[in-house]
Amino acid sequence: MSAHFPTCDWTAEQQPAPKPSRLKSLFASLVHEIEIRRALREVSSLDDAMLHDIGLTPGNIEDTIRCGRH
Repeated sequence: MSAHFPTCDWTAEQQPAPKPSRLKSLFASLVHEIEIRRALREVSSLDDAMLHDIGLTPGNIEDTIRCGRH
């Protein structure tokens, strides 16, 4: 006696996702850069005491925004 397992329709029809076009990649990069620059403006507007409270110095703001805190 063999067991019969029903298959899900959505799994049988799945295809690999197409690679994003160069235009989409360029647009995504542009949006990401705009978000980074907006964050840089916001964090740069903080005074030294506030930056110290969150563990930053004026010299490492951009690196921290772009790369995160390690």
